[in-house]
Amino acid sequence: MEIIKMAIAGQNGAYIHVDEVIEVAKLLGLSSPYDISAVEEAIAREAAVADDLQLAFDLCLVLSRKGHGPVWDLCATIARGPALENMDISSRKQLIGFALSHCDEESIMELLHAWKDLDMQGQCEALLNSSDSFGVSDSLNRRLPFFGSPDTVNHLRGFSEATEDMSSGDREAHLRNTTNTLLSVAKHGLAEEGAELESFLKDNGRLFSFASSQLPWLLELSCKAEYSKNSSSGFAPGKQFVSIRTQALVTVLSWLARNGFSPNDSIIASVAKSVIEPPVTEEEDVMGCSFLLNLVDAFSGVEVIEEQLRLRENYNEIHSIMNVGMTYSALHSFGVECKDPAQRRELLLTKFKEKHAPLSSGD
Repeated sequence: MEIIKMAIAGQNGAYIHVDEVIEVAKLLGLSSPYDISAVEEAIAREAAVADDLQLAFDLCLVLSRKGHGPVWDLCATIARGPALENMDISSRKQLIGFALSHCDEESIMELLHAWKDLDMQGQCEALLNSSDSFGVSDSLNRRLPFFGSPDTVNHLRGFSEATEDMSSGDREAHLRNTTNTLLSVAKHGLAEEGAELESFLKDNGRLFSFASSQLPWLLELSCKAEYSKNSSSGFAPGKQFVSIRTQALVTVLSWLARNGFSPNDSIIASVAKSVIEPPVTEEEDVMGCSFLLNLVDAFSGVEVIEEQLRLRENYNEIHSIMNVGMTYSALHSFGVECKDPAQRRELLLTKFKEKHAPLSSGD
C-alpha cells in the first residue's frame, strides 16, 4: 500500500488514472475488496490535495456506498465544501450521514449540526420546487435564497458577515427585525444563561442566517391564501393533501424544534388551521386536533374549532369537526392526569379508537 501511495503522490497527475492504479495495486497483491477501497481512498485524498474536488467527491460517494469507514473525514470535508457537478443536498446528506456513522466521538456534534442544516435546506428546496409548480409569485421568488451555494448550505454568514456593508443603525435595525420575526413564532427566550435573544443571534451564525434569510419567506408562504388547499391545483376532494401553506408552517416548526425553540400558540394554531381548512377529510380533522392539543391556552383551540363550525357548509365536514371538538374537550379534561407527551399520545389514540369502536348488541 505504501508503494501505491508513493506512486500517486510522487508524480503529478498520477491519481487521475484511477483504473490503472487499481490494476497495479492488484498486481502487487492488493486484491481484496478492502484493499481496493483503501487504494480508492488514497486516490481520493491525493485528488483533494491537488484540488481536484470533483474526483474526490465521486470517489467518496463510491466509498460511502461500500461502507469504507476510514474515509469518513474526507467525506465530511467534501460534503461541506463548494458545489460540484452532480452534487446536491441529497448527496451532501449521504456523505455527512456516512461520516456520522464512522467518525470519532469529538466530531459527532459538529457533524450532527451539519446534517440537520442540510436536511433543513432539503426541506426548503423541496418546498421551493413545489411552490414553483403551484405558481409562486415573482415578487416572492426574487426574495428566496439561492440554494446550492456553499454559503447557503453551510450557513457561514453570521451577523457580522451579513451586515458588514450596513451602517450601524441599519445593522441594529436588521438584527431587531430578525429577532421580532423569530419571536413571532417562538416563545421568549431560548436565551442561554440569561442572555438576550438579540445577543444570542449575533453570536450564533447558523440561527441568524436562517432567521434572517429564510424564515421571512417561509412565513409569507404560510400567510398567503393562494397557497392554501383551495387554491392548489393538486388538490382532490376526499383525499389527504398537504398544501404549500401547511408545508411552510411545518418546516418552520421543524427548524424551531431542531434549534431548541418552543413554538408559540400562534404558529401551532396556524398549523392546525391549515390542516383542517375545508375541503377536509376526517383524518385531517384528527390530525388538526392533535396539533391543537399542544396549545398552552386550551381556549385558543376551542376558538379554532368554533371558527370551523361557522365556515363549513358540508354536513359530513360539520359532523366531523363537532366530533373533534367533543374529543378535544374530553382530552383536555382527562389530560390533567397525563405527566408526559407519551401518555397524552396514548390518551389521544384511545379516545379516537373508542369513537370508531362498533356498538355491541347490548348498546
